[in-house]
Formats: sequence, structure tokens, C-alpha cells
Amino acid sequence: MAYHYDTYREELGKAYPGFGHALWEPDPGEQSPPVGVGDVGFIREGRFHRLFNALLPADDPSHEFFGVPADHEPLRLSMPNHINRGALAPNAFYSYGVTMVSGGFGVLAATTMGSAEVSFSCTRKRGAVLSFPVVARREDTVSQDHFRKWIIRHIDSWLAFTQMHGLGTEMEDIILVTGCHHTRSWTNIAFNEVQAGAELSLKVDVADALGANVNWGVSNVRIHGTVHNQGPSGENLPENQCIFVRGFRVKRTLKLFPRVKGAAEPTPDPSGSDDEPETEVVSIPSFTKHRDPLHVLLEYIAEVHISLLELS
Repeated sequence: MAYHYDTYREELGKAYPGFGHALWEPDPGEQSPPVGVGDVGFIREGRFHRLFNALLPADDPSHEFFGVPADHEPLRLSMPNHINRGALAPNAFYSYGVTMVSGGFGVLAATTMGSAEVSFSCTRKRGAVLSFPVVARREDTVSQDHFRKWIIRHIDSWLAFTQMHGLGTEMEDIILVTGCHHTRSWTNIAFNEVQAGAELSLKVDVADALGANVNWGVSNVRIHGTVHNQGPSGENLPENQCIFVRGFRVKRTLKLFPRVKGAAEPTPDPSGSDDEPETEVVSIPSFTKHRDPLHVLLEYIAEVHISLLELS
């Protein structure tokens, strides 16, 4: 059976691919600032672990805990105001197979304060729900190409930095954040191998117009396979809870087939450098269309055919 935080990420990712990686644990913790654009870190068990920020100098106070790589230099952008901002009204996002049985956060979206109840039912074995009763703020860099080139340039140094700290990360685990959504509080639900018709109900009170005072109530949580995770309650809550994160990863893959060389091209390097891994930047969310192995094979056959015709 999959872990609840993986079910949550995967199911919401299918339903809302444009929002990025849904974090099961949106709270940054006591030792880290809120997740922000330029952060370098990794996601483990549904939580983003920040290492440092690529946009900030080495002596920034936020770098006191982990430090920075030895060759750290801040990414300097030609656009000083490179952040694009927006907002999401109080809402509930839920995956396929999950139904909002009753209630909703529409009243909170209209008045920004008051009480609301909502119930969800899951008709499949797997499902996920994200509810936030106050506005979620979005920020994304518009300098996507600069961030893409920066992670390629520094990924080896960043990987060595994580290995020095014994964090057990691999290259593909490291993320350069390009965008995120912040809110003050939230509730997450993961339906993991549950019986059909499982239900869970939530109740929330928002006591002020700014949405800084939130109190949650939950019922029907003792359902086999259902995991419920609740954000902070109380007064004067900061807007520091990251519910979605977007960014870039780097992966290196061995070439599936050697590139066919024409007669005029140099002969392959006997040392094997022609078979070096290819570097690929993967976005979160990923907009790359899936290519099955058959398509790759057919493209290779076509490339060989064209090369043979040219040689003849």
C-alpha cells in the first residue's frame, strides 16, 4: 500500500496538474522560513526541506542552519520585479472519485469570515482532499529560463553539499523552487485503500476579515485507510503554510541508443564519452508529454534509415 503522503500528492496531481507538487506537510517548521521562490531543497514524506536560497547571499540569516555550498553565488536577475503574484479564494480541491457531499467554503469566499462545514465521500480506494478556509497567495518567477540554466550549472555542487550533510538525497531529489502557494491554515485528507463510500466531515470557523483567526473541527475520522492532517488553529496565524510548490529538478539518463554518425563526422571517442548521461531539466508540474518506448524505438529506426540513405 502506498504511503498516505504519496497518495495525496499523486491524486491531487492528476486532478490539478498545473498547481505543482501538493505538500502533505505545508508547515515549514520552526527552523526554516516559509518556502519561497529561489529555495533549494528536497521533499521527503510530504514536507519541503529547505537548504538555502539561490537568490540570497551566503551571509543571509536564513542560511545559518545548513550554510551554503562552498561555491555559492546568488542568482542575479535582470528583472528586479520578477515575481508574478495571484490569489486563490477559500476552496476545497479533491481528486477523481471524491465527492463533496454537502456544504462548502463558498460562504467564506464571499465574506472572508464566518463558519462553514463540508463533507467528502470517496467512491474509489484512493483519493485526496485539500481544504483551505482562507485565501491562498500565489507567487511564481517569470524568469523561468534563468532558473533552468542555474540549476544545470550548479546541480553537481548542490548534490555534493547534501551528501556532505548526510541527507541521503539523490540528484533528482533536489528542487529549485520557481513558485508556490501560501495560506494560513488547511486540512488534508488521504483516502488510502479505503472501503467504498467512506466519508469525512470538516467544520471551520474564521473569526476575522483577514482570515488570521482559524479554528477547525473534524468528525468521522475513524475510517480505516483514511488519514487526516490538520493545519494550525488559533489567532494571528501567519501566511506561511505552503500547500503547493513548483520548480525544477535535474535528471541524467543514459542514452537509450547510440547516435548514428555520418561518414563526415568524427569517429566515436574510444574512452566512451559518447555514452555519457544526458542532462534533462524536469519541471514541477511537468508539461512534457509521455513518450512510450515504442515511439522512441521507431524514431531511432527512422534516424538509422535516414543516415544509411545519406551514406549511400
